[in-house]
Amino acid sequence: MRDKFAEIRRTFPITKQIVYLNHAGVSPFSTRVAAGLARHVMEQTNYGGTVEPRWAKRVEEARKQAARLVNADPREIAFVDNTTQGLNYFARGIDWRRGDNVVLPRIEFPANVYPWLSLEEKGVRIKWVRDRAGRVLVEDIERAINARTRAVAISFVEFSSGYRNDLARIGRVCSKRGVYFVVDGIQGLGALTIDVKKCSIDGLSAGGHKWLLAPQGTGIFYCSRRVMDELAHPTPGWLSMVDWTNYYEFNYKLWPDSRRYESAQKNLLGIAGLNEALKMINGLGIEAVERRILGITDHLCRLLEERGFKVYSPRGEGEKSGIVCFRPRKYSAERLCAMLLKRGFLTVPRQGNIRVSPHFYNTHEEMEQLVRALP
Repeated sequence: MRDKFAEIRRTFPITKQIVYLNHAGVSPFSTRVAAGLARHVMEQTNYGGTVEPRWAKRVEEARKQAARLVNADPREIAFVDNTTQGLNYFARGIDWRRGDNVVLPRIEFPANVYPWLSLEEKGVRIKWVRDRAGRVLVEDIERAINARTRAVAISFVEFSSGYRNDLARIGRVCSKRGVYFVVDGIQGLGALTIDVKKCSIDGLSAGGHKWLLAPQGTGIFYCSRRVMDELAHPTPGWLSMVDWTNYYEFNYKLWPDSRRYESAQKNLLGIAGLNEALKMINGLGIEAVERRILGITDHLCRLLEERGFKVYSPRGEGEKSGIVCFRPRKYSAERLCAMLLKRGFLTVPRQGNIRVSPHFYNTHEEMEQLVRALP
């Protein structure tokens, strides 16, 4: 597999320019994704809408690839423009009653806060769960759930600490307590294994531009078929309907599957790129991708600790991810990131730490180079 990773590294031209370590932010394209985008552009340039059946086939191929990645039925996968869109489908789809609440960790990225915070206008409360040194403990989530809790919303991986939440245990708690389990998957999907069935996840949304290595303006929304009909559809459109080709008679009948969430024209160009990225990840195997990323980040943590740097990210078994945050010694995080950029390493500051997020095409040698560049 090492040779396979070395081979695929050559499809990332960014490696000739910089050591790119911000896949938790925005990822660069591989030449495979770029070729997929170019193919669609040329098709539309040369043939216009005459090749729409070809595009429809590509969309369904991407749907199957996304389903394979999370162990879902393709009929449970819809394409969205971003993580927030999918989270809003759930936040706005639940039949809330005044006095209901949603359990939410205090350290969530804003994309998984504002869809729920907006429900205060309906009389819905947020029950905040505080982290413990970057960790969100399952016991704290369970204690926060009460008779009026309708949902637990949490990230696959916390963006500021790199903590990988125990989705399987949280899912069991939610199932036992009869509440919806909604996951912001963007900081793990494409880097770590996930099984939406084993984790009892009701809804998951993830934009494509981070670990999925796909274009911005693309994303995947999973909604379990067991709860789909319980949710109202907040933004139905003509393509949400079974009878969408009938332009003159209006029959409000939603698709019985995830297509109900694809309300209007899709980002076909972006999905062409997303499809290539998904095929690349699934071709490598998400288990192998996870082993590769965790091996690289384990190596980085050992090197940092040998140099006396404090690693903030939890690194125990089952809780580590592709994100490593560590505390600089001599400079502020902002200044050190700027210095590292001049030395050829892209990192970002987060809460006084340096955040490093390598992907499978990065190498152990690049981690060694990074640590040697640290003052």
